[in-house]
Amino acid sequence: MTMREATRAELLKLSSGFRALAVLAVAVALPYCAWNFGGKGAISGAVDPAAATKAMLAYLVACPVAATYAGCFIVTRDYYYQSIERAVLINRKDHVFTGKLITGAVVGLVVGLVGAAGWSTFTAVVLSQRDQVFDLGDDTGQALLGCMIASVLAGAIGVSIGWMLPNYYIATTVSMMLPFTVELPLFDTAPEIARLLPYSALAGVMHGNWYFPKLFGAWLSALIVLLWLALAVFTGWRVFERRELT
Repeated sequence: MTMREATRAELLKLSSGFRALAVLAVAVALPYCAWNFGGKGAISGAVDPAAATKAMLAYLVACPVAATYAGCFIVTRDYYYQSIERAVLINRKDHVFTGKLITGAVVGLVVGLVGAAGWSTFTAVVLSQRDQVFDLGDDTGQALLGCMIASVLAGAIGVSIGWMLPNYYIATTVSMMLPFTVELPLFDTAPEIARLLPYSALAGVMHGNWYFPKLFGAWLSALIVLLWLALAVFTGWRVFERRELT
């Protein structure tokens, strides 16, 4: 089976069943949880639609977390159902690895699109209750585009985490909890360190420095994420190659 066919097979597997819908639902659920538990007052001081829209879109920084989880799921699902052996048997290992990596990036894009569209719709509803409209200015476009780019990168990182940690529950815990239990507290105490870490850098790709000035800008953050991605892909490949020697 060629790499193209392997990638197509991965996309077909992921798009089947209700699990795919559940994964996509996380893309909207995470920004909502962040807003619901700590951010409802964020737009209270925004007197114009542009400022209010910008404040609400800050919660899209949670979307890459959902994309990372989705990327992990692509790999851990096969280990959970013990189907990885069959995949390696009928395909070259590099085709399996690369096919899942490409699928992770594609799924990350879908997560970013769903998250951006869903959260924008929710934002429009919230603003309408304040007699304001959803602003379609340049800042909004940059925030939504940044969300999709960051989610693509996060999806690929998630696949690599899945190769390193093939247990579904462990990989899910790392991908979902690490940003909130490690990086977020660290950002409050040592932002000069936290902004070098993957999730904080992903937030920077989304122009998070608009809301959190201690983050790097989008371009420097993107470079940091690419370095983390390269490290994750290399480590994931080495672990996968050694685990599936047979």
